[in-house]
Amino acid sequence: MSDEDNGVSRRSVLLGAGAAAGVLGLGGTDYNFSLSATNPAQTGGLLDKSKVVRTACAPNCRGKCPLNVYVRDGEIKFVEPQMTDDEQYRRACLLGQSQIQRVYSPKRLKYPMVRSDWEPGNPNPEGRGPDAEYERVSWDTALTYVAEEMTRLRDEYGPESMWMHTASGDNGVGGNLIGRFAQVWGATQWRTAIDTNVGRGFNRITGYGFYLPPTNLSEDWENAQTIIVWGSDIFESQFQNDASKLHKAIENGAKLVVVDPVYTTTAAKADLWLPIRPGKDVYLGLAMIQEILAEELYDTRFLRERTTAGALVRDDTQELVRMADLDGNSDDDDRVVGIDAESGAPVPLEADTYANVELFGSYTVDGIAATTGLTLLEAHVEEYRPEAIAEVTGLNVEDIRTATRWLATRGPGGIAPSYAVGRYKYGHIFGQTYAIIMALTGDYGKSGTIHSHHPSGASLNTGDYGTPEGVEGIEGVEGAATVKMEDIQEVIRTGDPHPIKAVYGMQSNRLINQVPDRQSRIEMLKGLDMVVWADFVKSSTVEWADIILPAAHWFEKEDITDAWGSHPHISYREKAHEPLWEARDDYYILAELAEKLGYEDLFLGDKRAELRKIASNDDRFSFDELRRKGNIRVEDEVIKYTDPFPTETGRIEIYDESKPVEDEGTVLDLPRPIEDRSADDHELADQYPLMFMQKHPKWRIHSQWADNAVVRKFEPEPSLDIHPSDAASRGFGDGEYVRVFNDRGEAVVKANYNEGQQPGLVNIDQGWWHEDFIRGDLQDLTHDEVNKLAPTFVYYDVRVEVEPAPEDIDTSMYEDAEPADWLETGTMGGED
Repeated sequence: MSDEDNGVSRRSVLLGAGAAAGVLGLGGTDYNFSLSATNPAQTGGLLDKSKVVRTACAPNCRGKCPLNVYVRDGEIKFVEPQMTDDEQYRRACLLGQSQIQRVYSPKRLKYPMVRSDWEPGNPNPEGRGPDAEYERVSWDTALTYVAEEMTRLRDEYGPESMWMHTASGDNGVGGNLIGRFAQVWGATQWRTAIDTNVGRGFNRITGYGFYLPPTNLSEDWENAQTIIVWGSDIFESQFQNDASKLHKAIENGAKLVVVDPVYTTTAAKADLWLPIRPGKDVYLGLAMIQEILAEELYDTRFLRERTTAGALVRDDTQELVRMADLDGNSDDDDRVVGIDAESGAPVPLEADTYANVELFGSYTVDGIAATTGLTLLEAHVEEYRPEAIAEVTGLNVEDIRTATRWLATRGPGGIAPSYAVGRYKYGHIFGQTYAIIMALTGDYGKSGTIHSHHPSGASLNTGDYGTPEGVEGIEGVEGAATVKMEDIQEVIRTGDPHPIKAVYGMQSNRLINQVPDRQSRIEMLKGLDMVVWADFVKSSTVEWADIILPAAHWFEKEDITDAWGSHPHISYREKAHEPLWEARDDYYILAELAEKLGYEDLFLGDKRAELRKIASNDDRFSFDELRRKGNIRVEDEVIKYTDPFPTETGRIEIYDESKPVEDEGTVLDLPRPIEDRSADDHELADQYPLMFMQKHPKWRIHSQWADNAVVRKFEPEPSLDIHPSDAASRGFGDGEYVRVFNDRGEAVVKANYNEGQQPGLVNIDQGWWHEDFIRGDLQDLTHDEVNKLAPTFVYYDVRVEVEPAPEDIDTSMYEDAEPADWLETGTMGGED
């Protein structure tokens, strides 16, 4: 069957968005829903004629919004925000409300398929990729292939040779299901290396944080007096709940400061924009600390009650003085010591207990010479005065001082960083730095304080469902092995610490599209005998699979979704209609596969019963009430950091006694700037003078919605944001095609003049699929080098150069192509 036989050419679909219909099961003429833009769904009479199904949109965004889906005659006609249990969180963006485009997309996977030149034991890995051809098979045949190959590999290499992979493509219980499966089989799962930089640095000081640290629920943000949004474009990428709450704070008189090298939508709303140079964030943070200390803007009571600012540090060992070090105390009394401001005697610092100790100075106690932690910090930051770092950061001295004074003197407030700062190699040091800033200003445990650009939201408590203990009664439970995400290629290549010979993936386009160093991932797959992927579209990752399993869309299955990183509700998904074509709920795919492998009792075989079992681990709601109401507020702790800190001292530990050492040899007892490629003198700076980033746009959630027809009308193709001066010096104009390249790869895209883009910094929005690029890929430009202390992929610590695209480059997929009919009209839900 040719592309033309389906009436959709490879080049025209989505203006180059891929081979949607050219392969069996991926679209085509048997798409038989009478849905068009010429007869869109109308709201008139809709409420009277339609069944309302309660569900939720839950990609890895900051919304995860409950939705109402209107169904009539078996088809979805309309989508709107659902009333939330707490009405102030009733929101839904246009991406969520355009889900109808995804349910009825011609790009849906229809049938199980097996790559034509793959067979068990003879994988022919060179045949994988965008041009692979597939044959339609039955579900029984597809899952039998998977089960038999898993069994063969287990017998030959061990159960951990099977890699069970999932990611953040859906926030339902799919991760729990595949985790349970992996535990029973003894499969390998990978440990994340995405977006954990800033949180882990914050954790070293406070005991909190892995991704980003907890922050007050966004309903409390309106009480903030100063909000420093650091590296986040909330009004572009979080325009559901978080943006509305930030607006409310501004309306109430809060000062908004935005620290960002790009003049973003959020920066345009700011009282003060600090256009910092890329990767220089720690310098600015240290200057703010210096200003607070020099001007005595710190919160003395908070420092004495909840931090180790007054704790003594030994001059000889640089360790904290403990009560056990002093005469007459028990050898196991590890409480840290301060000097009483009135008596001059050493006193212990208890967790969350005010101690009137000296904050500055050097003292001798029982023959031990020591200095307070705050004194060490004060001396350390002296070289980072605003005047000293203004040039390196590209900022105005008075602007630095203004932002600092607002935060320290106007009342409760905070710093709201995003993951972007952590996309520079040593971003965890910024986490350490701003945790100290907020300790100095006393902005913990109070209404109006903010520590992250999104709240923690509500997570579903699943108990031990996905652990070996949770599957008692089933023989042969192995327990899953883990491999670090940054190590997976080397593990597959070497077989150390164990061989990995196959992967089963679901709800993820991470492997080939979203993680850096794309070419190494493709090369990695050559070491696998079997690649199985379940999804509802043929994404950039799915097209490298040997066996493709068509999964149900979210609206086609029952589920429970939480709202991690967003609002305080748990939501229930009703099924709008049965999965289209031969698609299946991931639950039933895994259940049948488990049965073929001899684990008939691993799952109950009934999704609703399974959901009830999972929900029984969460005592904050009843399953029946959740189904009846659609969503329930379960998180009531609005103000965070009210308990003792989970550190050794129970306090914020301003001085890090463990003295961690980064891979550059830098000791981080106190924060010290370290840079990789953003350094002006980096070895690649002359050859590749432009820093490269991949911003989150409002048109996608990671790579989801890249294939949505309505969304693509607004952003039809990838483009390079570049300052006009950078473009002019390189000889190309606005709208011309350019080649972005470095020593790793290239991407050909259209140039977009953007005066809000800082000179020396370029951007291609993240989430585009490989098929969207005329040549190359943005992830061909990235690398997977990580730091030692908080290993995290560093998507922004990348250098490139840009030049006009070669004259012979074929741009017809965008310049000459006739858009496919479905892209022109969209799917609006059928006739009323």
